[in-house]
Amino acid sequence: MMSGMKRRQFIQFAGGVLVTAGLHQINPGQEEKSVAIAAGNKARKLALLVGINRYQQSNRFPDLKGAVTDVELQKQLLIYRFGFEPEDILVLTDEKATRQGIIQAFEDRLIGQAQPGDIVVFHFSGQGDRILDSDGAGSNGFIGTLVPFDCAPNSDGAVGDITQSLLWLLMAGINTEKVTLVLDSCFAGRSSRGGLGVISKFNSGKYRVSQEEISDRNGWLMRLGLSNNELKIHRNIGIPKGVIISGDGGDELAKELLFNDVYAGAFTYWLTQYLWQETGSERVESAVINISRGLKRFSSQFPELIVKFNSGNEKQPTYFISPQTPPAEAAITKVMGNVVTLWLGGINPESLAAFDGGAILTIIDNLGNKQGLVELESRQGLLGQGKIIEGLSNGVKSGVLLQERMRGIPDNLTLRIGIDPSMARDKVTVKSTLQAIKGIEIIEEGEIDYILSRMTIAYQDKLKERENNQQRAIQKSQTHKSNSSQKSDFSVKEIFHLNYAAVGTIPPVGSIGLLSPEIEIVPNSFGLENETITNGITRLIPKLKSLLAVRLVKLALNPNSSQLNAVANMTLEGEEGLLIGEVGTLRCPTSNLTKQAGIRQEKPVRCPSHGSIIGGFSGNSDSKNIPALPVGTKLQFHITNNELRDIYGCIIVIDSHTEMTVLFPNQWTAAEDVTRIKPEETLHVPNLTKDNFSLVTQPPAGIVEVLIIASSKPLENTLKALRTIASSRGQKGGPITVDTANQPTEIVTNLLNDLDDSNSSNPHIYHLDATQLVVMSISLEVI
Repeated sequence: MMSGMKRRQFIQFAGGVLVTAGLHQINPGQEEKSVAIAAGNKARKLALLVGINRYQQSNRFPDLKGAVTDVELQKQLLIYRFGFEPEDILVLTDEKATRQGIIQAFEDRLIGQAQPGDIVVFHFSGQGDRILDSDGAGSNGFIGTLVPFDCAPNSDGAVGDITQSLLWLLMAGINTEKVTLVLDSCFAGRSSRGGLGVISKFNSGKYRVSQEEISDRNGWLMRLGLSNNELKIHRNIGIPKGVIISGDGGDELAKELLFNDVYAGAFTYWLTQYLWQETGSERVESAVINISRGLKRFSSQFPELIVKFNSGNEKQPTYFISPQTPPAEAAITKVMGNVVTLWLGGINPESLAAFDGGAILTIIDNLGNKQGLVELESRQGLLGQGKIIEGLSNGVKSGVLLQERMRGIPDNLTLRIGIDPSMARDKVTVKSTLQAIKGIEIIEEGEIDYILSRMTIAYQDKLKERENNQQRAIQKSQTHKSNSSQKSDFSVKEIFHLNYAAVGTIPPVGSIGLLSPEIEIVPNSFGLENETITNGITRLIPKLKSLLAVRLVKLALNPNSSQLNAVANMTLEGEEGLLIGEVGTLRCPTSNLTKQAGIRQEKPVRCPSHGSIIGGFSGNSDSKNIPALPVGTKLQFHITNNELRDIYGCIIVIDSHTEMTVLFPNQWTAAEDVTRIKPEETLHVPNLTKDNFSLVTQPPAGIVEVLIIASSKPLENTLKALRTIASSRGQKGGPITVDTANQPTEIVTNLLNDLDDSNSSNPHIYHLDATQLVVMSISLEVI
């Protein structure tokens, strides 16, 4: 789970004015030259990566925790998946990332060395701001900035920030069109309690651009032959070349996350992890949509893609180059005998807890063929220590990639609960009551999953402010849609349907419930005003158990790494050809989800969406967002077995209140093989010829996640436990809602026991073999 502080997006180059003239006139000699390719010149790949956690003047900004990790995430990705040479990547962190250091490195390493056809990446993670600038073509006299390490203001309020105008000019000076800027920047104000978030506001005119900035800008205007007015015109057209991938568009807050002792920018982590798993040559516009979908679960961020006007760069692969190696979870960075050090940047951040001791990874060659096995013995952050257990150690070198073979979920995994200061008076009672609940761990400091709290006036005010901000975001999105006829080729942005009704009415002051680390209400967790501690926690036990069960089962999600060939899809009831969503494994040679150059996608939503997309792309998209379905929609799920052997299926629904319902199996007096799916057979739930129930979307509104499990092993323990529940209720068939205190964890524990590799030597870890199991997820939104 996540905690941390929030980041603010730095830059928005493009205005609403579409002008077609003149970008090529800035540097007419810089257009890509086919003669260079014909001569056989090999394109270089150059990168400048900047990450700043600590700032020289802490009164202006609080320190960050994940920006330096961001540049390491990007560096390892560029080396191991995109073929960058380490010597062609320059990294500047903290005190090295001064204003002069950044600009000098940009000019020397990128502008000074890049030739037509070369590939250039500039990444910045750190603080951003908006400061006064009367000449910088900013909005209302303000301009966005990147904040360098030496950010202390002068006595007159001038700061050495790098403005978006200067960055535009530096970008224009690069002698290649294949330029990508990745910006995960933010601004932060005063810290709130416990490091669980930051409440932030712009400086409101306190700071202004420095004379040094103006001098650098004027120098580049002269080099490019532009006046300041011409710069404003060009900036209104868009960026001078290439692509910008921004962690946030507009005024949304970006975030840092803490996942299993790893702090990182939410956007950078999801971007790099997605690209570790990318198959084929996916368009950057499609990649940004898919990254946005993953990010949506943790943040209100809307990553934005900006491309040079009329260039078609949105159709290019990310970084203007296809991945040079197969998708992977890890890379070997050091070899000492049979002991190896691993970089684990390709693992989904939500799954890191399953890659401590006991996980097994397959060593692969550049064609994806198995070369050996590594057992992971320990993990610290994103660095793992392991030993080679199969294959010749003298044949393993640094840089070799690894794919998941088996993950290990510890059987003592807990739900980590923080206690809010509003409970301070009753803290002793709270701790003793919570400690009596199996699977619940109280965390004083460190990573938490949820916070037990009373509702306070301050929290009510914050929730109301958030609701107002969200409503403004909806209005902004609707304005974006109404202006969709004025489409731009340089600004490509997906805006998801925003559903905020799921939270419901803000709870009364004094009520007890659960909050996320980002102070968001856990639906259906708050009780009545002035409820006693004992009554409140007793009431919450089923909710806590359900949250723990969900955490356990989601650790098994492995559609990117599984090699079991199965496909699941969601349709309207009785209309199997009318797909709403489809998921499947990507590493099976015969997978039909790797069409269209390996793009990961859900099938187009063809059912009534009722506004599921408020905004949209300028141009065609290869992927769609989470489908939004009105209450009363009848659905049907299908699992197809593409293996040459039997597999066994299970479908679990997790609703917006985190309550679990088992959709399949659903025949409680049938034979033991009720979960069996034969080769080339498709399971339908509900089966319209056998089942006497329908699956209908119901309130409450919100995101619903459907977990589809397919295994080569029978689900005997799971089926037995479900039959016991059904028998106690006198139920002979139909879905089962798992809603009493211990039922969620009991069902999930039995499921993990069924999926566990029985050959494992460690009885305290559930070993899940990627060749024998797939756990997939289809999400939908009930509106």
